[in-house]
Parts: sequence; C-alpha cells; structure tokens
Amino acid sequence: MENRVYIAKCEDYEQERVSEAVERVLDEFGGAAAILGDGKKVVVKPNLIMPRKPEDAATTHPTVVEAVCAAFVKAGAEVSIIDSTGGPHTKLVLRMLYGKTGMKTAAAESGANISFNTKSKTVKYPEARIMQKFSLLSPVLDADLVISVAKMKTHVFQSMTGCVKNLFGCIPGMGKPLLHRKYSKKEDFAGMLVDICEYIKPGFNIIDGVYGMEGAGPTGGTPKHTGAIIGGLSPYTVDLAQCSLMGLRPDTVNTLHEAASRNLAPETAEQLTWLGENPQDYKKSYKPAIEHKTDAPPKILETCIGCGDCARICPMKCIEMQKATSNASQAKQNKIAVIDQKTCIRCYCCHEFCPAKAILV
Repeated sequence: MENRVYIAKCEDYEQERVSEAVERVLDEFGGAAAILGDGKKVVVKPNLIMPRKPEDAATTHPTVVEAVCAAFVKAGAEVSIIDSTGGPHTKLVLRMLYGKTGMKTAAAESGANISFNTKSKTVKYPEARIMQKFSLLSPVLDADLVISVAKMKTHVFQSMTGCVKNLFGCIPGMGKPLLHRKYSKKEDFAGMLVDICEYIKPGFNIIDGVYGMEGAGPTGGTPKHTGAIIGGLSPYTVDLAQCSLMGLRPDTVNTLHEAASRNLAPETAEQLTWLGENPQDYKKSYKPAIEHKTDAPPKILETCIGCGDCARICPMKCIEMQKATSNASQAKQNKIAVIDQKTCIRCYCCHEFCPAKAILV
C-alpha cells in the first residue's frame, strides 16, 4: 500500500514560490519525467466547481495549476487542463469557467492547453462496489496520465473535498445531479466516488493548501491559511494527510472510510510516511461545514437573488422559483427559491452552487 505523502512549505501564491514548492513535491517521487514515464498525454484536473475568483478559495489556485502544468510540459508531455461543473457541459460554460478561475492564464503561461472537448464515453467497471457503469469525459479516458490537483476544503455533504472527490468533475455536466439522486446516502455516494477514482487511477495527486476553505464549503465557506502544498502517488494517502492537517477525524470523511475498507489507504494519519515539512507545524483547526450531524433540509435565506441556479441543479427537482414577497431584501428580484422539504434528499447541491451564498445548512 502506497502511504507516502510530501508537505512543501508555501506561504503565498507568488508564482516562483509556488513553482518551487510543486517541484519539491514532484522531485520526492522522481520528478515529472519519471512520473510521466512513457506517457505523452497528460490531463490536469483542478477543482473548478463554479466560476469564482481564485481569492475566494473555492477553486484550485491558477498558480498551482500553472506550476504543475509547466513541470510536465518541460518533461515533454502534451498537457491539457479540464473540468466540468454541475451544470451544462458546453463550450460557452467552459469559457466562462476557465476565464473566471484563472485557468486561461495558467495554460498560456505554462504551455498547456485548455480542453473544450465536451464529448464523453460510457464505461463499464464490473469490479466496482457501487457503480459498475458510468460516463466520463473523453479527454480523461484518452489521457496517459491524469493528475488530480485539488483544493483543501470542507464539504457539507462529504465533510471534506480532496483529490478523490475532485475526480467527480470527470463526470460530464448534468450527470452529477443524477448521481446525487441515485446515491443519496452519504456512504453510497462516497463508494461511488472511490469507484470513479479507482477506474481513472490518477497517476499523481496534489492539494492546494496554501489557502483552504473552512466552514460552509465547498463554496460558501471562508478562506483559511495553511501555507502548504501536499502531494503523493495515492489520492487516498494525500486526502488522509489533508484530513489530518485540517483537524478533521478520518471516520467523519466517508471517502477515507471507504478507501480504508477496501485496503486502499491506512485508517489513520499515524500510519502515513510523512516526507518534507513536519506535519505538526501545519496542523490547523478547520471549522467543519456542519457543526453537528443533522438531517435538516437546507434553508433559503432572504438574500436569495432569484437566479434559479439551485432549481436547475437540484437532482430531485424539489426547488421552485416562486414570486417573491414584498420583503425589502427581495425587492430587486421577482422570484425566490422555495424548497419542498418532503422531497429534499439533503445532498446540498443547491448550497454548493448558490452564487449568492444564500442557502444555509
């Protein structure tokens, strides 16, 4: 079982500093050329959950993506940056996503390409525990090497976002809400995520932990400085290290519990082989996404702007846009979101994709 993880100090997003940190991580595992091997096509998968500015800490910072891409371009690879939001997977949506999150600049500066290939393929995976058949983005399937470049964040549904959860973005567009509906139990959803990860088998994994997100993640929380970039060959090992640094318990992170049950990862961070910086110097106390276990549905706040994104993303179609009240805070829009609490499955996709942070868990 691969249990090595490397921590590189990185206090801020100054490009030279980030590049040096990424190089230290890669060099510990033989360098980009060794990781690439005989491969040629590399897909770098950042966490670009929605079009948000890098300083919001909801997405992988472009300087980290640029550094990873540049290292593999230098090693002779054809590198592409790719992701898919939970909405329509179209070129128009991707242009906005890549532009807002800084990926367009990251690609230009590193020599990488940005993928606007919206094709997908259905694959069969009979060895899977939960999901034996699913669709994945074609560029991911065609790649010789997939690199998961995740963001250190809390998550309202799965406790934590890491390298494993990041690969859910390889499911095309609106396929994600459908899977939320099909696997509405947190444990089943986590098993599905591990199935996807096992099929893709990312060759390397990096977490942007310079600034993470605590509280109502993965999009509604607040930035938190950790000052580190974490990397390793195993996505489960890297996620377990992230969990430890965030001050979370691994038994509260369903993907880690699932991975350990399949003998893919150690059960505790004490079983990891820590390389690089002393992990004790980087341990933080991240405020969890949900303070207490709850089965309560999300609540629409008066700050709702009536955009309708939550209604479009809801896998159960249990959110309707209804005429707003005369409340002064809602005077600027004609409609407001209303949740049918009886139908809601508590997946919290609405919270995740609300651009106004107007949905409370």
